[in-house]
Amino acid sequence: MKRFALIAPFLALTACHKQAAAPEKPAMPVRVASVDVYQPKSASRYSASIYPARQVNLSFRVSGFVRDIYHVGGRGLEPGDVVPAGAVLAHLREDDYNHTASQAGSQVEAAKEARRSAAAQLAQAQANQAKAEADFARAKALMDTQSLTRPEFDSAKAQLDVTTAQVAAAKANVESAGANIRNAEGGLGTARLAQMDTALVAPFMASVIQRGVEVGMVAGPSQIAYSLADISSVKAMFGVPDTVVVQLRQGHPMDLEVEALPGRTFHGTVSAIAAVADAETKLFQVEIEIANRDRMLKPGMIAALSLEEGTMAPPVPVIPLSAVVRDKANPGNFAVMVVEGKVAKARKVALGPTFGELLAVTSGLKPGEQVIRAGGTLVSDGDTVEVVR
Repeated sequence: MKRFALIAPFLALTACHKQAAAPEKPAMPVRVASVDVYQPKSASRYSASIYPARQVNLSFRVSGFVRDIYHVGGRGLEPGDVVPAGAVLAHLREDDYNHTASQAGSQVEAAKEARRSAAAQLAQAQANQAKAEADFARAKALMDTQSLTRPEFDSAKAQLDVTTAQVAAAKANVESAGANIRNAEGGLGTARLAQMDTALVAPFMASVIQRGVEVGMVAGPSQIAYSLADISSVKAMFGVPDTVVVQLRQGHPMDLEVEALPGRTFHGTVSAIAAVADAETKLFQVEIEIANRDRMLKPGMIAALSLEEGTMAPPVPVIPLSAVVRDKANPGNFAVMVVEGKVAKARKVALGPTFGELLAVTSGLKPGEQVIRAGGTLVSDGDTVEVVR
């Protein structure tokens, strides 16, 4: 018993010596951030429908048999295909319209020939009139000296009247021939336009929505040959109440999300705001223009966006997203490492919504406390830390 009593103090001294000899753990360098207060605004969620920036229904202006249609990959255009601007989507048979244009051209030439003939007749009539005027002037001079009989004077006067009437008639013929030329040229222009209208051309680069023509069928103005949509940019349209519309301006940036394309945010700008509310819904229609170069947004998709409505929500403490770590005692929960003096202390927190790069904390922290924003995963509760800038 006395031997044990002598050994015990020796063992205790040995243990103390070993503990004193163990090296101290160096301080871990970390970066910190203060718990700030953020004043969020309440926002409402809206749904918007996606529409193409431009959409047109193309029809032939004239009727005829479809001679050929635009092909891509050895087949006719189908919905979803993209066509370049200026592409000839379909041709009608031109023979009938070529014949009409040829006839109209012949009518123009005939009208021009008739005008040349009328001009020649006018020149002849004017020459006859000039001779009759000279003869009448001589007859009048002789009549004044009583060197000419009355019947001879009356004959000269009658000849002048006849030639004057012939000139007037010839001028009318020239004017009529000119009008005929203009009418014939108008008919030729219409015929040539009809010739061009046998080709249906894409007005801009677009995606095909619908094709309504086949080779060999008869197509005309009453039938839609192609429906095209420009989706290189799209517009999202939705309705908002008057309390929201007063806060919007054209050019205001907007971010949208589409359920069919998770994880992507699309950026747009307000391009149009209705001047009056819809009579039934009492909502103002708002249009957002969105660039869609990769054509991922399709007309008919539903987008979602949030708009602030001006009312203020209660202020909340916020921390950087990088400050949040898993609770080591319970990995299903979250924690932050709070710096107290030079010691890191793990503290469980309840998290709220995000505001950009900031994360709301609903419980566990107070404004002004210092949390580790870089290096928190490398320290444990109770470790010594050194704050670096």
